[in-house]
Amino acid sequence: MKMFGTDGIRGDSSKFPFDNATLNIIGRSIAEALGANKRILIVRDTRESGERIQARLSEGMFASGAKMVFGSIMPTSAASLLVKNGEYCAAVVISASHNHYTDNGIKIFNSNGSKLSRSIEEKIETKINKYIALKDVLPIKNVSLKENLKLVKFYEDFIIKNFSGKKLKSKIIILDCAHGASYKCAPRIFKKLGASVIALNANPDGKNINLNCGALHPQSLCKAVKKYNAFCGFAFDGDADRLICVDENGMIRDGDYFLSSMSIWLKSKNKLKNNTLVSTVMANIGLFLALKKEKIKVIFSEVGDKYVMENMKKYKASLGGEQSGHFIFKDILATGDGILSSVMILSALSGTGKTMSDFMNVIEKFPQILINRKVSKKVPIEKLSNSYNLIKAYEKFLGSDGRVLVRYSGTENFLRVMVEGGGRNIDEIKNIAESIADAVEKETSLQ
Repeated sequence: MKMFGTDGIRGDSSKFPFDNATLNIIGRSIAEALGANKRILIVRDTRESGERIQARLSEGMFASGAKMVFGSIMPTSAASLLVKNGEYCAAVVISASHNHYTDNGIKIFNSNGSKLSRSIEEKIETKINKYIALKDVLPIKNVSLKENLKLVKFYEDFIIKNFSGKKLKSKIIILDCAHGASYKCAPRIFKKLGASVIALNANPDGKNINLNCGALHPQSLCKAVKKYNAFCGFAFDGDADRLICVDENGMIRDGDYFLSSMSIWLKSKNKLKNNTLVSTVMANIGLFLALKKEKIKVIFSEVGDKYVMENMKKYKASLGGEQSGHFIFKDILATGDGILSSVMILSALSGTGKTMSDFMNVIEKFPQILINRKVSKKVPIEKLSNSYNLIKAYEKFLGSDGRVLVRYSGTENFLRVMVEGGGRNIDEIKNIAESIADAVEKETSLQ
């Protein structure tokens, strides 16, 4: 049975494989594959299921000889940083990122702070499936679950050290913490940098993580930036590995704006390795055209920060990311970090006298629509003959100025339909996207 998706193990926290017995087995399998008789760091986000999952995983790990260190609530990227700088063989993050609170997940970093290779994931899966088949659950041993609240300070100090600009004195910066992992550390970091901080959605109750807020829902942040005449706003997702910026006018600036402007700035400082940016196939064609003018090469990877990182290593790039808000500064950290990304763009802005809108107005976006549609099954698109033929017909209709991308989410039962059309109006491409989504939804329901 396949357990790992594109970003660890993820699903409904009340169902398999997040039942107590299976969590015990997963913990045991992780320890045997990575950390028997060694230390494993475990951190989590604010979901109500997090403490239970942490406890049951730990029982399996402990019974297999591993020692656990609990870092409490902190961003996913903090685990990557800490495992690389501490005496750990692995780090486990209990989070479902941007998903609803009813979901949870298990992400694993190796001792280098990178996500596991597929071969190691398969090794863990093999062990899990073997123990499930044998119904072999280890006896529960008492595990001390005391959390080390000091570990997050190491992460905060690290982020602050990477701010290379002038102090943010008198600048109002609004943070949308999504009631998630950044709710304490992000406001502390920006206050230490001198900013006047207004923190939104920083009161987690275990159920409100990502609820109409954060990187997926930045509308309230836009209103707050305008209301308080703020310098800018930053929205994070539940585990704070994602960032969406809002400029001083209350305009949302997604990853295409961020990556374009930061690539050009880094090149001007001779810090953009190989004059190369790695993005994904979801990037707006406007990004490619803007960077082509600047003689910056763009590599397009599959969707997912894991694939972005693979291409960054292959092409020796220092910056990569996604339209959705995952940004990787590879020479600084081995994974995406929303707070680090916000600090990096503030460093770029410092001393220029530019507003965020000035800085980011380097790209002219082509009309683009992205539709997310819930599906019951993930049937390969090429096996849906009617939908596949419809997609091909629309691609021919849009011609060289347009694109159609249809894929399933790697972490949820969602269909993603992206349509981009150079000379077409937004209503026309929206109708195309909805027609494709309707066709796939209908055809998958009949399978």
